[in-house]
Amino acid sequence: MKTILVALFASLLFITNLSKPCLAQQTPSSTTATVSNTYSLSVVIHNVNNRTGKLYVGLANTPANFSGESLQRKVIDVPASGEITCVFDGLAPGRYAVRLFQDLNDNKKMDFSGQMPAEPFGFSNVAMLMGPPDFDQSSFDLNENKSIRVRVLEM
Repeated sequence: MKTILVALFASLLFITNLSKPCLAQQTPSSTTATVSNTYSLSVVIHNVNNRTGKLYVGLANTPANFSGESLQRKVIDVPASGEITCVFDGLAPGRYAVRLFQDLNDNKKMDFSGQMPAEPFGFSNVAMLMGPPDFDQSSFDLNENKSIRVRVLEM
């Protein structure tokens, strides 16, 4: 009889402890619902004089992908008129920079004449060049849905 009572008591303790979390578990009340906020960035490109080719728009979030392979890249056919809008969705809050070039000869790369760009280009936060901009000069904070304007420059 004693073993039956001990087994019954042990079973009762086991069943009641199933509803309690162990150290590795979290109870629904102790979990914090982390909803990842993401934002949209609209890049409005203006001052496009040559109405041919494609625009290659790169988005960077570090100095390394500002000067190298972009975090995200969009390719846009240049329309016959008007400003051009490029949208990047699902972006985490942080610092970003935009760089772009207009590929006039469809070789999918920025052409140079010596060290000077031979095709139109642009950077966020840069309306006039005093040498190649870096990530810090071109970057901006994204902590809400945002629209920025990028001016296309020609040498």
